[in-house]
Amino acid sequence: MLTLLNLMLQWVARDERGVVSVEWIILAVVIMVAIVAAFAPTFTTMLTAAVTSIGTVLTSQTTAAAGS
Repeated sequence: MLTLLNLMLQWVARDERGVVSVEWIILAVVIMVAIVAAFAPTFTTMLTAAVTSIGTVLTSQTTAAAGS
């Protein structure tokens, strides 16, 4: 895996500034993956609750607007 990453870095970034940029992008992706992996079960529950709540509010407002 490291060999593949090294080859990819050599191919994508030819100068020093490009290498630093690619390293920061890779670091950001690793951090985001760790955050998503840590909070995935809680996030799914919270997202489902939020979407359900929004749907309920929209349905009630649509019903109220149709009745007026």
